[in-house]
Amino acid sequence: MSDSDELTPPSRASTVTVTPVYSSEIVWGGEGSHPARPAATLRDGVEGGHLQFAYLFHLLVPSLLLIDILYAWHLRLAGKSDLLLAALAAVWILLALGVLLAVRDRARFLHRVRGPLLSLYAVFVSLTVLELALWVAYRDLPPAVWRPGMHVVFQPDPKVFPGVSGVTHFRVNQVGLRGPELPRAGSTYKIVAVGGSTTLSLMLDGPKTWPEQLMREMNARQQGMPVWVGNAGVNGHNAVHHLTMLRELPVLRQADLILFLCGLNDFQAALVFEGASSQARMQEVADQYWQYLLAGATFPFPLYRHLRLYRVGRRVTDDVLERAGSEQQRESWDQSELRRRRTAGPVLPMPDLTVERDEYRQRLRTLGAECTRLGRRCVFVTQPTIWRSDLQPDVEKLLLFGWVGPKTQPKGYVSASELERGMDSYNQVMLDVCRENHLECYDLAAVLPKEPSIYYDDAHFTENGARLVASALSGYLLSRPPFNVTSRPAESTLAGLP
Repeated sequence: MSDSDELTPPSRASTVTVTPVYSSEIVWGGEGSHPARPAATLRDGVEGGHLQFAYLFHLLVPSLLLIDILYAWHLRLAGKSDLLLAALAAVWILLALGVLLAVRDRARFLHRVRGPLLSLYAVFVSLTVLELALWVAYRDLPPAVWRPGMHVVFQPDPKVFPGVSGVTHFRVNQVGLRGPELPRAGSTYKIVAVGGSTTLSLMLDGPKTWPEQLMREMNARQQGMPVWVGNAGVNGHNAVHHLTMLRELPVLRQADLILFLCGLNDFQAALVFEGASSQARMQEVADQYWQYLLAGATFPFPLYRHLRLYRVGRRVTDDVLERAGSEQQRESWDQSELRRRRTAGPVLPMPDLTVERDEYRQRLRTLGAECTRLGRRCVFVTQPTIWRSDLQPDVEKLLLFGWVGPKTQPKGYVSASELERGMDSYNQVMLDVCRENHLECYDLAAVLPKEPSIYYDDAHFTENGARLVASALSGYLLSRPPFNVTSRPAESTLAGLP
């Protein structure tokens, strides 16, 4: 058609259809053309708007997930799997928006994805209904130290952890503790070991940890009453954490005996605060841990980990798969880095521990009073260490504790001889509190030799060290009621004291 043709009026055969109601729509048509249908046009526009809204609205799920994980990362609570999930959510959002903006015919594109969108929303609705059903079925999750059913496999490096060999299996039973399942038989004598990393023994295979060896030895040395021992140790825990556990964990309140191996982390906190009060900060951290316990061994963030679907999925994968523990890499790096820093750091004098020891004394008193209130038998165990003044240079290089000031930027380190004196003073506080308040106490520090075959660093036990701890504790416990009914009442016994 030429330019002049565009200006030629329509022929008589052509018609002009003008719709009065929709005056903005003028349709030119020839013979045989159908009248415009404004209602259909409007309906198509509304449908297109709905489709675009539905398309954009489906991005709410990955957006909320991304925000949740980024906030957890800000709080330093996000793990590698969380960050990977956040990356996938970000890719989902960017890809969906990119495609929508890039297509030329947006209406046609939205019409083509209408089916997949409906399927996606059907999945969302089905998962929501299933999540609500699981919440009704499992409304109250019991407090737990670790996620029940968790199974992680480590391969400790003997060069980093001398005295540790083989593959390490970290298994969590149905009550949320490390160790074997709790027998259903009512006659079982139930013991729970509470403490920090020297109780948890993360790098030791389950059967090689001292709580499990204690159980086997007590059962082997007597057959009158079966014994079960659960491991409630957690890295970094102190006496404030132990009190939180005692108050909130049902398995502790149901135990026949609770062993508290503590003092090391309370002492290290005193060095971090350079002798100033640490009670307020410890309580703040313990309150955060209280939320973790009540949520069934789940941190407050990211929130998606609280979904019942997520928990069921993790239980299934735990039963099917053996997962390699990223904790092993962190532990190995932490161990090596702390040793390097201590070796290179300056030696500082011991801070005045008067304030911190008084706070530790009060923590033990409160813990003992809670044991009495709950009617539980509690045995307080002093903390053994390798610290002494005549350590050989090759053993000195294995040390990592004793930093003064923040752990990441320490001002310096206290010498091994001064650390020995400080730890002895904390153990003495425990013995004094037990004597004054008629609490049961076992002086393990006085029994265990300060030899490198027993510790792979300052205080963590090798396989041989864990065996000796179990042997010492089993000998003490089996000589007391209910296993030896002829001995003195357990609450008046102070082993290792004059």
